[in-house]
Amino acid sequence: MANTIRILQFTGLSSFIFIVFASVNLSAQSITYTGNLQFSTGDYFFTERTESVYFTNGLSLSGSRARISFSLPYVIQSSPLISYGTLGGIPTGGTGHKQVGQNSGGRGNQSPNNSGNDHGRVEIADTVSYRKTSFSDPSVYGSFKIYSSKNSTTSLTLNTSVKIPFAEPSSGFGTGEWDFGSGLSLFQRYRSIFMFGDVMFWRMGDMADLDLGNPVNLSIGAGKALNNGKWMISTSATGSTKIIDSAEPPASLNIGLGYFKSSSTSMNGTLSIGLSESSPDFSAGIGWSLQL
Repeated sequence: MANTIRILQFTGLSSFIFIVFASVNLSAQSITYTGNLQFSTGDYFFTERTESVYFTNGLSLSGSRARISFSLPYVIQSSPLISYGTLGGIPTGGTGHKQVGQNSGGRGNQSPNNSGNDHGRVEIADTVSYRKTSFSDPSVYGSFKIYSSKNSTTSLTLNTSVKIPFAEPSSGFGTGEWDFGSGLSLFQRYRSIFMFGDVMFWRMGDMADLDLGNPVNLSIGAGKALNNGKWMISTSATGSTKIIDSAEPPASLNIGLGYFKSSSTSMNGTLSIGLSESSPDFSAGIGWSLQL
């Protein structure tokens, strides 16, 4: 436990130092407002279905090689079973995370598992004593382009992210702990076709009665620009190693459509299908970006 705490502290310090380093290296600065509205639905591995609406607002400061951004999500949710974070919705059980811990053989397994499993599903006894709407945990994200080809067809970017614990588990919207992530992303373009890949390593803060895994998150995809770059379509697959010990790791297939009204204004839409019990069955969202 002590080693884990030291690693978390080191990872958090490294992330903070990187974000500060990125921010002081911003040249030709521009400020951008971003927004996102997303709906998701699924029963995950619970007996009760959860429908979630996430409304996220953010600001970013960008330069030629670096970017730092801050985002704050507001959540409307039909149950307290899903905790929202930088990885999206995580089926922790929220206010009933001890029962998920019992099912996982985690720290919540002091007493027999009487969670009422139905064909491997977990039934959370109390799903009414929570707020249905609330702000969730804000996040700070930093990126620094460590390589870019002369014609910008190839780039390699170092990324880091910190989730700040704002929402308590008792509210049904957060884990109550810090999360830290760092990784690399690769972009390759050939004429109007582009490919991208992203790998991110996460140190997740454990809940009181549920140990969360430290996943490696992977995303790969491809897309094509249309109408001289005004429109863009893309498809991708995302997945990670286990977060909840007793559950399949998250995985999904995604399709996106983007529209660039100008160099400073854009909109996008996404559809996602979950491939595992740790992902929502279906998600749909719209986003927008406006340079201030």
